[in-house]
Amino acid sequence: MKKLKISFAVIFVTGFIALIASESVAYPPFLFKARKFGAKDCTFCHINPEGGPPWNDRGKWLIQEKEKRKADQVDVEWLASISQEMTRLKNRALRPQSLRQSFNSS
Repeated sequence: MKKLKISFAVIFVTGFIALIASESVAYPPFLFKARKFGAKDCTFCHINPEGGPPWNDRGKWLIQEKEKRKADQVDVEWLASISQEMTRLKNRALRPQSLRQSFNSS
């Protein structure tokens, strides 16, 4: 009887550790790759620090990009595209109105 209790305890602890480990390290390659784009943790793309849904705007953009490209999974390298787009939009917004009008009319 004692061996049975120990066996159940070992199975439970092993299962619990596996569950926690799979949740906390589900996508370390994503985080590692995203560091060059400024990621410090999972909240770079996710609302929850543990990852998973829901996603913030950057994460939503990556999901939309995955669907647009008909890809099987998100590619962190796509963040280079959003970084360039954000810089372009930011620079455009900072341009004085008169320059924006003349730039857009040419």
